Amino acid sequence: MYVHKTICRRGAYVGFDRQGNNDTQQIPMVMSLIEAGFADHLMFSADASSGYSKTMTVFIPKLKAAGASEQVLHGIMVNNPRRFLAFVPKRPRRK
Repeated sequence: MYVHKTICRRGAYVGFDRQGNNDTQQIPMVMSLIEAGFADHLMFSADASSGYSKTMTVFIPKLKAAGASEQVLHGIMVNNPRRFLAFVPKRPRRK
């Protein structure tokens, strides 16, 4: 968990993949990062074969049951990808 938190502290995102089937280790990891204040550095993904639907129908309900709020999950599922895909460097590039 130290590595994940260090990555978040440096401003990068931590991604979790393949939710829904064998995600028993992911739930406590995600909750630990949320509780540490790093929800704005988390993203979820899924392979084409497993589909993103399991993230929505299986993984998200598990996070809710573990205590994640609707507001936090909305931030992870909507705001974080939006911010990531609209990447704007914090510092101007040097010429």
